[in-house]
Amino acid sequence: ILDKLIAGGNLGDGFGSDDSNQQQSHRKMSFVLGTDTMVRIINPKYYGDSRENMLAAIMDMKEKGVHFIVGGRLEQGTENRSTFVNGEEEVKSLPPNVQEMFTLLTEEEFRLDISSTELRKRLEHTQ
Repeated sequence: ILDKLIAGGNLGDGFGSDDSNQQQSHRKMSFVLGTDTMVRIINPKYYGDSRENMLAAIMDMKEKGVHFIVGGRLEQGTENRSTFVNGEEEVKSLPPNVQEMFTLLTEEEFRLDISSTELRKRLEHTQ
């Protein structure tokens, strides 16, 4: 996956325009993060409860060359069924010029069934 990103390739069904090579040439920095963090980044609650402020802040990041690579996670559903979520629904609610800032990894591209809480617990036990 990393090789594809470095080479400027697209992953999964990521969002973006057909002119992805031009878009990738404007990328100066990519942040790899999880779905929950991505959802917070685009939540108007953190921008004075204003969607307009959130979009302005995100567009400012875009102008600076920011790109987000988002890894999904399993979400526990009803009847003990889990569903893989990667923020696709949330990103679809954004304007197309903002959607193209996000590369959403599919379950086939990235899946690690461990929570950050579990990782911290394991780290505590090794110290």
